[in-house]
Amino acid sequence: MNYKLATIVLTLLLFAAASSYSYPKFAAYTGEKCQSCHVNPTGGGMRNLYGAKYGKDNLYFKFWEKANKTTEIDPQITKGISMGSDMRMIFIDDQQGEGNPNFNTFFQMQGDLYVNAQVNKYISLMVAPGLYIPNTYGTSPLATKYEIYGMVSNLPAGLYFKAGRFIPNFGIKIPEHRAYNRTFNDFYTPYASDAGVEVGIAPSFFTLTAGFSNGSSVNKSGQRNNSFDFDNQKQVTVSGDFRWASKKSKYTFGIGGSFLSNPYKYDPANNINALRQMGAGFISIGLFERVAILGEVAYNRLDLRDSVSTRSDFRTIFGELDVRLTKGVELKVQYENYDNALGVKNNTTERQRYSFGAVFFPLSGLEVEAIYRHVRNGLGDPEPPGAEDFKDDEFQTVFKFYF
Repeated sequence: MNYKLATIVLTLLLFAAASSYSYPKFAAYTGEKCQSCHVNPTGGGMRNLYGAKYGKDNLYFKFWEKANKTTEIDPQITKGISMGSDMRMIFIDDQQGEGNPNFNTFFQMQGDLYVNAQVNKYISLMVAPGLYIPNTYGTSPLATKYEIYGMVSNLPAGLYFKAGRFIPNFGIKIPEHRAYNRTFNDFYTPYASDAGVEVGIAPSFFTLTAGFSNGSSVNKSGQRNNSFDFDNQKQVTVSGDFRWASKKSKYTFGIGGSFLSNPYKYDPANNINALRQMGAGFISIGLFERVAILGEVAYNRLDLRDSVSTRSDFRTIFGELDVRLTKGVELKVQYENYDNALGVKNNTTERQRYSFGAVFFPLSGLEVEAIYRHVRNGLGDPEPPGAEDFKDDEFQTVFKFYF
């Protein structure tokens, strides 16, 4: 198999092992916090009754309103038990250019089932088994994604406590599995499930969370055989944000930041330690419930404390503009940047990606996204060897079913 095709296939498999996050554009439109629509206070995953109602009332073509009114889906099975699900499949057509045949495939990106039991007013239990990818990584936990945690909530000032396996709260919660700020920032930390505890508080306009978990690690060959490390050192993740909205939600503004520190054994045989630290700042702006502007800048630092004491730093930038043309139809523009040689002008390994497309919500419970991506691999002059023949533009279509 062509090595570029193999790289794409492997990357897709890694993407599918990740959880889907929430849609921060909806929070920008409305000014609501993530916990307004999701069972998880930090967003993503199963929607609560308010979140289900928001989708039912706002996410479908206006001229198909009558068809949407004919079906009522109630996520509550009993008084205390609710269910939900997200299914996402993608078709990718990758134009690799001269000498490299085009690559196109259907790929199952997500298949999550959510079950939440509200034991009493304060205690709940969430179980969210994820998609298993056959013939991938053998029995490694990387082949599947799951969350299971107990939570104490409904306390004064939005205070909650969570224990179990869940996604640490870090950065902006975008649903893009393939965004640079997810794939390059150590994909499985903080964007995949990890066992630990988390506490949060959300008084008024503010939200603050702190997590203590295993963290993840890689060996000297860059391989990760387990989804978490086995040493005694733990990962600390802290995130805080402020969100304000006008009384009629015509204008909304949100700003926040996250920090992660994850020490682990890089080479246990030779007792070599590593320390990964990440910091991210993010912002969201909403206008007239029709325009959402999202942005994040993240810095990633890795120190290997061996005899040479090597260090690597890089930065990712994510920006998105969403425009709601009418009920059920949105335009979408994205800009992404990955720079692994900070301070070097015309870095030949820097990457930029521009994405343009549209998102359709034909019916409540169905979303279709069509996106064209233009990629620039290397900004130097002259171009890196082979770059002039390597075209990496692509067209992708995503089908998502949810309830």
